Amino acid sequence: MSLLALWLVLASAVLHVFWNTLVKQCADKLSFAWLTTVAGILVLLPPFLLWRLVSPPGPDCLANPEVWLWAAVSGLLETAYVACLFGAYEAADLSSVYPLSRGAAPVATLLLAGVLVGDAVTGAQAAAVGVVVAGTLLVGHSAWRGCGAPQLTRRGLVLSLAAGCAIAGYHLADRKAMSLSPAPDPLDYLFLMHLFMSLFVTLWAWTKRPGWAALASSWREASWLGGRRSVVLVAVFTPLSYFLIVLALREGNVIHITAARNVGILFSTLVGVLWLRERVSLARGLGSALIMAGLAGMALARG
Repeated sequence: MSLLALWLVLASAVLHVFWNTLVKQCADKLSFAWLTTVAGILVLLPPFLLWRLVSPPGPDCLANPEVWLWAAVSGLLETAYVACLFGAYEAADLSSVYPLSRGAAPVATLLLAGVLVGDAVTGAQAAAVGVVVAGTLLVGHSAWRGCGAPQLTRRGLVLSLAAGCAIAGYHLADRKAMSLSPAPDPLDYLFLMHLFMSLFVTLWAWTKRPGWAALASSWREASWLGGRRSVVLVAVFTPLSYFLIVLALREGNVIHITAARNVGILFSTLVGVLWLRERVSLARGLGSALIMAGLAGMALARG
C-alpha cells in the first residue's frame, strides 16, 4: 500500500468512528439514518456542480453505463450496510458492533477480490486473515456471553457480520468502478453512488415508517448530541470519510484498503470506553488487538 493511500485511510477512519459514535447515541436510528443520508447528497451537490464546471475537459465518465451500474450496485450495498448497522446498534454496544462488522469485511473481500476485481493476495496476507478471524470470534464470543459487558444478542451478532459482508460488497463494487478505463472522477462517482444510496435508503425507510414527518423526527430531538447538530455533522463526515476511501481505491489493492480501514476498531474501542462509558472486557480488548494485528499483517505483508 502506498503512503498516500495509507494516510487517506487513516484520516477516513477517524471521521468514520466519529460519525458511528453519533449514530450509536441517537435516539431514533431509523429517522437518523434517513435524514443523514438524504442530507449527505445535499452536502455533495455544491462541490459536485462546481467541479463539473471547473474540471478540465476530457472523457465524460458519467456517460459510461458501467459507471452507473457499479454506482447503483454500491449504493444498494451501502443501503444494506446502513440497515444492518443501525439494527446492530439497537442490539449491542459500539465496542462490539464496530470490531465485528469491520473485522468481517476484509475476510469477505479476500475471498472475492481475486475473482471479481483481480486483486491478488500473498500467502503472508492470507495467513494474517486467520488472526483477524480469531480476533473477530473472540470479540463476538466475549460480548455474546457477557464477560463483564452488556450482552450481544444473536440478532446483534448476525447484523454486525451482515454489515461486514455489505462493506466488502461495496468496496469491491467501487474498486471495480475505479479500475474502469477511463476511470470515473472520484467526486463524480461518489455523488452518483450517494444519489443511488439516497433513493434506496428512502425506499427502505419508507417501508418501515411511511410518512415524511415521521422519518424526519430526529431533526426535532432536543438532546445536546441529537437533533440538527448531529444530523449535519454526520451528513458532512459520512461522504467526506468515504471520499477519502474512493481516492485510496484508485491507488491500490482493495484487500489492503479494506484491511487498513480497520484501524478504526482500536479507535471505536477507545471511544466506547472513554466517551460512551461502555465496559470493555479483557477478552474483548484482546480480540480487538488480534484484529488489529491481523489487519496490519494483511496491509503490510509482502510475498
